Amino acid sequence: MKILVTGASGFAGSVAAREFALAGHAVSGLYRSRTRFLATLDGVENVTLACGDLAAAADLPGPFDAVVHTAATSPAPGVDTQTMVHDNVVGTRALIEAALRWGTRAFVLYSSLSLYGVVATPVVDETTPMIDADAYGATKLLGELMLKDTADRLPGLALRLPGVVGPGAHRNWLSSVAAKLTRGDTVDAFHLDRPFNNAAHVADISALARRAIERSWSGFDAVVLGARGAVTVREALTRLAAGLGVPARLEGISSPKASFILSSERAIARWGYDPMEIGALIDRYAGEVRAWSSAAA
Repeated sequence: MKILVTGASGFAGSVAAREFALAGHAVSGLYRSRTRFLATLDGVENVTLACGDLAAAADLPGPFDAVVHTAATSPAPGVDTQTMVHDNVVGTRALIEAALRWGTRAFVLYSSLSLYGVVATPVVDETTPMIDADAYGATKLLGELMLKDTADRLPGLALRLPGVVGPGAHRNWLSSVAAKLTRGDTVDAFHLDRPFNNAAHVADISALARRAIERSWSGFDAVVLGARGAVTVREALTRLAAGLGVPARLEGISSPKASFILSSERAIARWGYDPMEIGALIDRYAGEVRAWSSAAA
């Protein structure tokens, strides 16, 4: 099977490209710039890399049997709404149009829980209301809606992701906490004694994406992904600190927002998602943080 993976120079995209290649698929990885993640694909059999922009997807040497769209621009210093709309909406639209021309039979979109905006329910699943999402969340929702609009011609699956962890994870809550703990800083945290499973391991996500493109389906679906089970926030952070070999200096602070956990039942039942238990995920991630830091030294 010929698979196009966008965002191959990113954390999630590089892992997905490797997953598919090791399963024997011919992978074309689209990237913007050289990164440490992209370097992990150097020399990997069945992977061909191309530098380019999503908006020029029509120029890619298709056709492709499947598209796995991991590329996205998220909020960061210097990133404005116009940039996110160009990358996450205009770029996604160009990719969908190209997939339709190619006769692609599966399109997997890495979406985000950010599309829910303000969460007022104790458990988030696919039926949770979407309230007042920020610009990034709105762009991810538009990506899903565009994919849903073409579901009669292009089977689509949107993976609504929480903070994703794994080797080199960055710019999410657990990775920022790991950095603070490693520096010896005190971690200010909300809801220390409330349940927590709001994370997913990049390996579990890539395995789900591979299983999806290797099966046949029709229409559009969107699923919430998280870890299995739950622990308290306090236990999660204490366990992360223990895995890093550092003290857990925690300070509980009040939050105007309600806490919530994630239900992955739809993804498990319909798509064979097999997430790690949250405690095991944290243990594994702590080891990956240490190994990643050592390799960079």
